Amino acid sequence: MKINLLKSALIGALTFTALASSYANAHARWLVPSHTSLSGDKAHYVMIDASISNEIFAPDKAYRPSTEGAEYDDKLLMALTPGGEQVTDTIRAYYLKRKNSAAVKLEDQGTYHIAMTQKPMYMTFYKNAAGERSRVFAKKSDANLPKDASDITTMKMISTVDTFVSRNGTSKPALLGVGLEISGDTHPNDLFVGEQARFQLLSDGKPVGEGIEISILKGDTRYRNNRGEVKVTTDKNGYFSTTWQQPGLYLIETSKKVEVTEEGVDAGRYALFTTLEVAPE
Repeated sequence: MKINLLKSALIGALTFTALASSYANAHARWLVPSHTSLSGDKAHYVMIDASISNEIFAPDKAYRPSTEGAEYDDKLLMALTPGGEQVTDTIRAYYLKRKNSAAVKLEDQGTYHIAMTQKPMYMTFYKNAAGERSRVFAKKSDANLPKDASDITTMKMISTVDTFVSRNGTSKPALLGVGLEISGDTHPNDLFVGEQARFQLLSDGKPVGEGIEISILKGDTRYRNNRGEVKVTTDKNGYFSTTWQQPGLYLIETSKKVEVTEEGVDAGRYALFTTLEVAPE
């Protein structure tokens, strides 16, 4: 009996992890900058588009403003200057049904780190009376579950959706310090076809360690029968490498299980969606 209970608990845990992981990778979130490198004596504006879609960089679902009926959200995006300070000018991200669009002013020289400002997402998974798995977007305490729901588990997910833009040369990008993000030896705005890039994956500012799988996917997937996804794995210090085969925009995507101590939450997960541009040789 104990063996059967243990086996059942293990299967349930594995199923929950698989469901959570598959959801994390079901719809990519992304930012697309109008430019990743700008130069000139005067300050520049860079346009940032944001959306959620299965077809990479093809807008599908916009992020809804936090205020009902609003046409824009001035808290959707944040940008860190080359010096690590947050851009103080209000960044209004306009809601355009299938995408959001915002302008970020670049006054300093060096690299800006631009990211979504997202609250944690809670997902509660359960089985109904027929034994079918389902989910709702809420904590257990807030979820409207069927009376006969069983195997109820809640996951907390924190996603990083970011990109980098440089003005008049590059500098080491400031770190967000929370969730997943990339750093390392290669500058994110200095990528060329045929050259190897070496990045380090960080979790809350520290190397993730070995064995985290990372997906590298070139954009415009709607024009390819084969998505052409490249998968690499981090080493013991959180480093991973890839050699670019084609120019264009790429999405770096990964996720990682994390411990949580929040009451009523059974598991935690970080996710990362980073947009990079690769130049021709």
